[in-house]
Amino acid sequence: MSASRETYEKIKALEIQGAMKIAKAALLALSRDMIDLPGEDPRKIVELLSSARPNEPMLRNMLKLFVREARGLEGEVQLNDLASSILEEIEAGEKRIYEFGAQLIHEGTKVFTHCHSSTAVGILKEAKRQGKNFTAFTTETRPRYQGRITARELAEAGIEVYHMVDSAGKYAIDGADLFLFGADSVLPSGYLINKVGTGIFCVVASKYDVPTYCATHTMKIAGDRIDEAVEERDPSEVWPDAPHGVKIRNPAFDKVHLKYITAFITEKGIQKSILD
Repeated sequence: MSASRETYEKIKALEIQGAMKIAKAALLALSRDMIDLPGEDPRKIVELLSSARPNEPMLRNMLKLFVREARGLEGEVQLNDLASSILEEIEAGEKRIYEFGAQLIHEGTKVFTHCHSSTAVGILKEAKRQGKNFTAFTTETRPRYQGRITARELAEAGIEVYHMVDSAGKYAIDGADLFLFGADSVLPSGYLINKVGTGIFCVVASKYDVPTYCATHTMKIAGDRIDEAVEERDPSEVWPDAPHGVKIRNPAFDKVHLKYITAFITEKGIQKSILD
């Protein structure tokens, strides 16, 4: 099995998850196959890997950037150096996001976060590294419980964490100082796409005057698409043995209108808009 096919299968099975981790894994797989399978059209590899998560432009953008920059390069060393340089720049941007985001966290701050965003977790870890003591509230994020990953990582970093079911999210938002979350995609149509549940939590946060901050790298802007349909996953994730006659919907993401976003935390700073 090729590196790209293996990575594709792992992304589909959520063995690799989180927009940043997915994009990095796919880039390395593409680089590997361009070295091991020199006769293979890299555009087909990009198409395969991109189809694993259609709502994640960072995945598409990084792969297309690599193919574009790889023109004229030859051999394993040059391709590996290119992959490393792209990843280093992205990781440097992520560190800047952590530092900018940590400015929003103060002693005693109460932070609500949903699902698992390595960028949001990175911000909270950076704030803790700076010596700030604060409290995080997380939701489980059914049906795949990615919120448990966030709760575990924050607890391991020494951050006080309260975890609850998704439908109890109101109790976390009411009294929070901010709602911090990531993004899978930011669309030119004026919406962002993030894990299902983000939309209703943004609406509730607006009712309680809780500021909402989306932490995202600008490479997640979907410059190649004005809009896109939300991915729906296997209904069995929700109810494996659902009774006959019950039709299951399993949307993986929410489209959230940007009017609900107080500001974006990007590698360029804290910005009201990133589409200008």
